[in-house]
Amino acid sequence: MNHSRKQQKYSLSFFMGILVAYLLLSQLAFAQLVSEKPSPFIEKEIVNWDYHSKQVNDDFTIYIHFPPGYDTSKISYPVLYMTDGDWNMTVAMNCFNMLLQDYTTIEPLIVGIGYGNRPNKRSRDLNPSTGGPAFLKFITDEVMPFVKSTYRITDNKALYGYSLGGMFTTYVLFTYPELFNMIFIGAPGNNGNELLAPAQKYFASHTDLKSKVFVGVGSYEHETTANIEKFKAYLLKQNCKQLELETAITPNAGHGAALAQVMQNAIAFAYCTKHKPIVVPAKTLQKYAGTYILESEPNEKYTVFVQNEKLYFKSGQSPTQLVPYTKDGFFMYENQKGTFTFKEEAGKMSVVYEETNQKPTSLKKIN
Repeated sequence: MNHSRKQQKYSLSFFMGILVAYLLLSQLAFAQLVSEKPSPFIEKEIVNWDYHSKQVNDDFTIYIHFPPGYDTSKISYPVLYMTDGDWNMTVAMNCFNMLLQDYTTIEPLIVGIGYGNRPNKRSRDLNPSTGGPAFLKFITDEVMPFVKSTYRITDNKALYGYSLGGMFTTYVLFTYPELFNMIFIGAPGNNGNELLAPAQKYFASHTDLKSKVFVGVGSYEHETTANIEKFKAYLLKQNCKQLELETAITPNAGHGAALAQVMQNAIAFAYCTKHKPIVVPAKTLQKYAGTYILESEPNEKYTVFVQNEKLYFKSGQSPTQLVPYTKDGFFMYENQKGTFTFKEEAGKMSVVYEETNQKPTSLKKIN
């Protein structure tokens, strides 16, 4: 066991100092870990480890992003593994920060695998026909055990890849479908021509696929877009009971410009609470219509009305549509963190507005 003793001349927060002490003790079993302690990345929420892989016989950089509250909680977190960690880590961090404004979001521990300041060898490692199998063994046999022994994580695992990384995640999905709970395929390389064949090979001997799968691309990648549509249609024809599939085409974007939006769509699909709208008859909606006041501020008045068989809530100049997801439960597309629940007791109607981490607000109908 040969750890290098190079001292990283960076300062970390008090939490990171405590965390490092724990990590040093836990790493004794990992002979291939080159770093003795993590060094801070460009962003303070990210640290990185240097790691020599036996499976690939090469050096890599493993980036770790901590979810908010990791330093003060004792809970375990799901893990999102990402290829191309050298640039995907900060994009992912910003995606989560933006989505948190509009959705109730579960934030995972993010693990990015990259090359640091070494030559980038993604064309070797992410291509299933070249180094892809060895790179996957590196992830499963080395990175995953390292992460599990070092950080508080659950068994919920996801894998994200873009471009060549999308080819790699497609390969993983249909070759080892049990490895990850969720697979994200972003703008798959070779114009998406590698999507259908592995799916057909898989379903030649399987009748179901237990996974949550997202596929996305920019609209200017016309051939890839067409192949994604064929891929989606084929998967839907398999009538899988355990497969949850979503595709999203980012408008007016090519391969580079679509990267951040594709990733954000994947993250929203997997980690954000999204209500599924249902149809509620206009007659049912009509009983919710009327004028409401805050029980704590009776001078504040709000209007609920039905228009074109849709329910609206008005507190200012512009009304907001309330979209039903249960018979008496509604959400807003503008902010899915908030929900409206109508209740009728003793012939009197009221509505409760609830938003994540905020005290519920109750309004009562006065006419």
